[in-house]
Amino acid sequence: MNQPQPPTDTKPTYTEKTDRIKAWGQFIKTLAPFIWLIVLLIVIIPLIGQIFIANAFSPKTVTSDTEKTTVVLPASPDWNKVDAAIAQALKNARASSENYASQELAAWVDDLMIRVDNSFLDWYFGYFNQKQIEYKSLFVQISSGVAHLLNSNNPSPDRKVAEVITADFQKEFANRVLRPQIAQLKLERLTQQTVNHYLKQLSGNINNIPINYQIPQADWDRYLSEIAITINDTEGKISNLSLKVLAAGGGYLAVKPLVAPLVLKVGSKVVAKLASKAGAKIATKTGAALVGKVASAVLDSTVGVGIILWDIWDNNHTANIEKPILRANLAAYLQEVKISLLNNPENGIMTAIDQIQSKIIESI
Repeated sequence: MNQPQPPTDTKPTYTEKTDRIKAWGQFIKTLAPFIWLIVLLIVIIPLIGQIFIANAFSPKTVTSDTEKTTVVLPASPDWNKVDAAIAQALKNARASSENYASQELAAWVDDLMIRVDNSFLDWYFGYFNQKQIEYKSLFVQISSGVAHLLNSNNPSPDRKVAEVITADFQKEFANRVLRPQIAQLKLERLTQQTVNHYLKQLSGNINNIPINYQIPQADWDRYLSEIAITINDTEGKISNLSLKVLAAGGGYLAVKPLVAPLVLKVGSKVVAKLASKAGAKIATKTGAALVGKVASAVLDSTVGVGIILWDIWDNNHTANIEKPILRANLAAYLQEVKISLLNNPENGIMTAIDQIQSKIIESI
């Protein structure tokens, strides 16, 4: 009878396990190049492709293309609206200049009233001046009465007295208050300053237009160059001045040939309408002789001052009553002078600006 064999132990030994691991390691090393090739083809290369695709379709690229298209193809401005904006810019600049000139004239009138209070009224109502008027009236009355008896064509005594007293009144008012030569220079300088103010305002207003309407600079320069005003200088030469020069801040020197002749007229005959009315009224009381004398004054505004005297002369009041009345009349008269200086259509301060503005509007 056969005996059973003892069981065989099948577990690998440590040496066998080590050999197996080495064998697998060697096998994997052999396959490594193929594995990296597979990773490169399946993972790395597609990942790089995804990055390129993401960059190609990113929003940043789209925005950049859109901005580039907007710059290359700008919307064409509505030039009718641009013309209207230029007209409004002119209107605003004139309104600002008129307000500036009005404030300066108001300050000038205030200064004149200070001289009225501190010099003229004290002189006129002074004791010695009143006595001088009375004595002068007496002697003129006698001398003119004799002359009128000898020749009836000579002024009557009443007219001659009124003429002498009014002439003295106006002469003193001009010297103590208006100071014609100084006033003339003041008004000329104010006219120049007002024109400068106008040009600065106009330049600022115009330069805002291409920004508001998104006008390319080249188109804007061409547009301004086509708007020009014609200027005749003192030598009779004709030159053209484009709106581009004024918009660039050309200032007073650019328009001086146009403005200079007008500046000299401001103040010399600025209140012709007032003077004609006042002269007619004086003539009814004093005759035409006084009107001719006063008309040669530097400031024709002095013509009307004599009327103010006669408004109170016929009333034989005391100085305490007459003085505030005369002051109020003089203040009202100077306000009329101010208004005429500002807006007289032929010789006012704003006349120079209106000449410039009208020429620009004609060219638009």
